[in-house]
This record gives sequence, structure tokens and C-alpha cells, in this order.
Amino acid sequence: MTDQPAHVGLIPDGLRRWAQANDTTLAEAYLRGAQKVTQILLVLQRLGVQTVSVYNLSRANLGRSADELAAVYAASERFFREMIPAHFDPAACGVHVHGDLELLPQHYVDAAGEVEKAMSGNGFRVNILAAYDAVDELRSACARSAADGCDIADAFEIGEVDLVIRSTPEPLLSGFLPLQSQYAQLRFLSTPLNDLTEQDIEDLIADYRCFPQLRGR
Repeated sequence: MTDQPAHVGLIPDGLRRWAQANDTTLAEAYLRGAQKVTQILLVLQRLGVQTVSVYNLSRANLGRSADELAAVYAASERFFREMIPAHFDPAACGVHVHGDLELLPQHYVDAAGEVEKAMSGNGFRVNILAAYDAVDELRSACARSAADGCDIADAFEIGEVDLVIRSTPEPLLSGFLPLQSQYAQLRFLSTPLNDLTEQDIEDLIADYRCFPQLRGR
């Protein structure tokens, strides 16, 4: 048996297709998606994962239709204000939002700020990537490295990812933490996010434990 994944990346994708296949609205699809992400976080925490980074919105995603973005923002606010506080101990769980928040509506930024302030534990870390762009992250790390006099590898706020789970079969990272994911195991799923079960997540972690993690060695 190999090491436990300490850091899991989650790319919750395919919600537009799920809405069409299930004859429902984007608002309902994204709300169910937020509920499913909460469930996945709980399973990963129970399985001993220390950090989960969730791809909420890339900067490129901000070019989507106003209706879709409204659905994403509404579900995200429910996630921040209701789901996270209801299911996680603020003394044990920390939530951190990464990205260019100036590009996001104020009501989203306010909800993100509230959950960051409320959830300040260090036992289980949840990173939310919102209006995230890898080049922006690299620029920020370079500036931080120069200001602090540290190696650039130590200037990134998010550490190395062990396992990336994307809830669509397309083998794409779509700009998700490319440096941190350079040695991650990548899993692209045929089961949509909203149809994933706790057993599905448990099986993915079990598979990881049985797969040699060589890190290029």
C-alpha cells in the first residue's frame, strides 16, 4: 500500500450537460453540484485527506452567459454561507479563496470573505479557486518571492496536489493548478458530479493508495 493522498484537487464539471440530460434548470444543477461538492469534501475529510482544492471558476469561465454565471454565483453563495458552516467545524476546517476577486460580483466576494473569516481551523483545508488563472498565480508567486527573498517554489500559496478528480471524461486540466499538479494522479470520470456517490469517492481514494506514486523516480 502506498501513501495516502494528502491533497486532492476537484474539478466539478459537466453541470450544463447534467441539466440538459435531466431536464432541469442551470440553477438547480449548480445548486445540486454545490451540495455534492459538500458531500465529497466530507468523505475526503473522513478518509484522512488534509487539503482539497476545488475549481469553482477559472478566469476564462467568466466569459460564459449571464444566466449560467448567475446560477454559479447563487450556488456558490449557498455553499459559502450555508453548506460549509452547517457541515464543518470552524475550529478544524479552514477555507481559503484564491483568484482575482476583483473580477467577481460583490455579493460573491462578501460571501467568500465571510466563510474565510468564520472557518479558520487548520486540520482540514479547503481551497476555492475563483476567477483563477495559472499565469496570474505565477506572477503573484514571483512578486512574493522577490519581496520575501524566498525561492519561488516556496512562494505559492497552494501546495503540491496528489490526486486530481474531474467529473467529466475529457482528459483536460483546463488550467487547474498546473505546477502543483505536475505529478498528480489524474482521474477523469464518466459519472457526472451530481450522480457521484460516497462509494465512488472511497473507491478513487482506495485506487490511489494501491497505485505506485513515483514522482518521476
